[in-house]
Amino acid sequence: MSFSELGLNPIVLKCLETTGYTVPTQVQRDAVPAALAGSDLLVSSHTGSGKTAAFLLPSLHKLAEPSLLPGVGPRLLVLCPTRELALQVQKQAAIYGAGIKKLRTVCLVGGAPFGPQFQAMRYNPEVMIATPGRLIDHIERGRIDFSRLEVLVLDEADRMLDMGFIEDIEHIVSKTPESRQTLLFSATLDGMVGKLAMNMTKSPKRIEVATKEEHKANIDQRLLFTDDVGRPK
Repeated sequence: MSFSELGLNPIVLKCLETTGYTVPTQVQRDAVPAALAGSDLLVSSHTGSGKTAAFLLPSLHKLAEPSLLPGVGPRLLVLCPTRELALQVQKQAAIYGAGIKKLRTVCLVGGAPFGPQFQAMRYNPEVMIATPGRLIDHIERGRIDFSRLEVLVLDEADRMLDMGFIEDIEHIVSKTPESRQTLLFSATLDGMVGKLAMNMTKSPKRIEVATKEEHKANIDQRLLFTDDVGRPK
């Protein structure tokens, strides 16, 4: 199967060609068509499986067409557990969405000054990538309008829960429209992740991609003494 068989907008496909990727991974083959059909998704996949493209490609497919909703807020919101992951997602969004006219992105993360983030939001970005804590800061300042949000992505949801973001996530979700599509990606869908997912999704489709077999290296440990401090002088 090729990316052209997934049903993506030709604009997105053309941008994808510049990356050199021609064959979708398993998680992309399963998740992209389901997301394009409008389903909420609960996806379990390992790191390196191609999950970023699995949620960005169908989301950008939607953004390739003008919004039918009023407002100036983001149409796509991606929540990430760390600044590093958020910046990585923003970079990929810029690559896959390079052909979409006037597509703007903003990355709201901690450890960065508020000024440039405020300035970027003045241009009404359609794609917002954020860590929960910093996004809460902006919401409390009344600077974000989610009225036309179409897609909410929770990337590495299990890590965000491990980092204590559950209350922030619930607060953020409460500010988004119920009509949104929710795509949740996690290493596991059990325990608290499963409970969180069921509270914020509608009849979700569950996709589980088998994790790679763990390979443990054979390590030979040796202890070398450089000085015998116990030897009498």
